Amino acid sequence: MIYISCTIKELAKACGVSEGTVDRAVNNRSGIRESTKQHILEMAEQMDYRPNHLAKSLAIGSTKTIGIVSVDLSNNFFALLVESIEQTAREHGYFVNLALSHNDPEKEMEAIKYMAERRVDGIILFPLGKSGEFSSFLKKLGIPIVTIYNRIECDFVHVDVDCRQIMRNVVSFLAEKGYNEMIYIDPHFEKMKSGGINVFSIEQRRIGYLEGLKEEMLGDGKILEDMDERQLVEIAKRKDGMKKVFICRNDTPAVRLMTMFRENNIRVPEDVGIIGFDNIAILDNISPRLTSVDCNIKTTGRKATMNLIRMINGEKDIKDCVVGYKIIEGETL
Repeated sequence: MIYISCTIKELAKACGVSEGTVDRAVNNRSGIRESTKQHILEMAEQMDYRPNHLAKSLAIGSTKTIGIVSVDLSNNFFALLVESIEQTAREHGYFVNLALSHNDPEKEMEAIKYMAERRVDGIILFPLGKSGEFSSFLKKLGIPIVTIYNRIECDFVHVDVDCRQIMRNVVSFLAEKGYNEMIYIDPHFEKMKSGGINVFSIEQRRIGYLEGLKEEMLGDGKILEDMDERQLVEIAKRKDGMKKVFICRNDTPAVRLMTMFRENNIRVPEDVGIIGFDNIAILDNISPRLTSVDCNIKTTGRKATMNLIRMINGEKDIKDCVVGYKIIEGETL
C-alpha cells in the first residue's frame, strides 16, 4: 500500500494507540513497550510520517534557523560573506533563511518581516535602512540582530573592518610608494546618500581617504562619483610630473577602470596606479593582478554568526567586533 505523508493523528489511528504514545516512539522517549515502539516506527516509515518540526520548534522556542538579509549576491564580496555565515551556522546546528533586498529599502523591510513571521532565532542584516523609525522597528521585533558592513546605531552588535582607519593607512602606503596625486573613485555615493540608503561603510572609506590626504599633506585630493571615461582618461594622460594613483572604494570599479585604461593605451602601473578594496576572488584571474585591501571576508562572516548564536543563547553585553585586514600587493602599483 502507498501512503501520502500522514499526520501524527492518522499514524496513531493506524497503530491503534494514542498520539502521546506515537510521540514517545518517534522521539525515543521512555514509557513505551519496545514491541509497540517498533510497530509504530515501522508504520511511520510505511506511511511516510514526518514530524511537525514547526510545532516542535514553537513549543521549545527555537527554530534553529538564522535569517540573512543581504543586498545581493552579484557582488562576490556579499556572496562570500553569505557562504561563510551559512557554513558557520551549519557547524553549530543552524540552517539559514536567505532574502535579498536588491538595494531597495522597501524590499529590505519585506524581507525582515518575512524572517520574523517564520520565527527565525536571529538575523544577520546588511542594512540599507538607517532612520530612527527603522531602528525602532527592528527593536520591536524582539529578535537578536547582528549588523554587518553598514552600521545602524550602537544598540545593534556590529561586525566589520575599520574602513576609516584602513583608508587612512592606504593613503600612507601609497605615499610611501611615491604617489603624490590620488584620485578617489566613489560611484553614485551622493545619489545613494540623498536617497536615504545607509552608506555607513563606504562613507567611512571616503572620510578615511580625506583624513589620510591631510596627514600626508597631499592637498584636498579629488573624488569622482561619475566614471566618465573621457574625464578619467584625460586625468591619467595628463603630463604634469605627478605620480598618479586611482583609489577605488571597492574592486568592481577598479576592474572597470583597468579595462578602460587598457582600451585607451594607458599602462598600469607604468603610467598610473590602481588599488581596490575587498580583494574579491575573481582578481586572481585578472591580469595585471589588482592590488586590493583584503577584509577577511570569511572571518567577518564567521564572527558575525558566532556573535549572533551567543545572543540567541542568552549571552549579554556582546561587543562589536573589528576584523583585521591586509593589503594584498598585486601588479597595479
